[in-house]
Amino acid sequence: MCLLGAALGAGAAQAQEAVASGLRIMTDRSSGNCIACHSLPGPGNSGSNFAPALEHVGSRYDAERLRQWVVDARQINPDTLMPPFGSTQGTRQALRSAPMLSSEQIAQVVQALASWR
Repeated sequence: MCLLGAALGAGAAQAQEAVASGLRIMTDRSSGNCIACHSLPGPGNSGSNFAPALEHVGSRYDAERLRQWVVDARQINPDTLMPPFGSTQGTRQALRSAPMLSSEQIAQVVQALASWR
């Protein structure tokens, strides 16, 4: 395998792992817990119908817009009920000194969302 092919293969493997990690975060009730409100695409990925389904969300929004939805959806829709996963600004949660998700976790969630085309 040529060096470029190996690099592309490694990049694809890293991207797949990020998508898998993002999905784990989204379905983990102690971190992202996206399934509390959204249904997710794919077999075995049920969820709620309280908020819009996330099927094909990667074809509706670019990565930056998806990131903004996750970090703080109030910047897009001030009336949203979606919690800000990447910000504590303006929240009323007692003892919350850090966002619910780290920058790395948010990037992984965005990769998972962007993969759903």
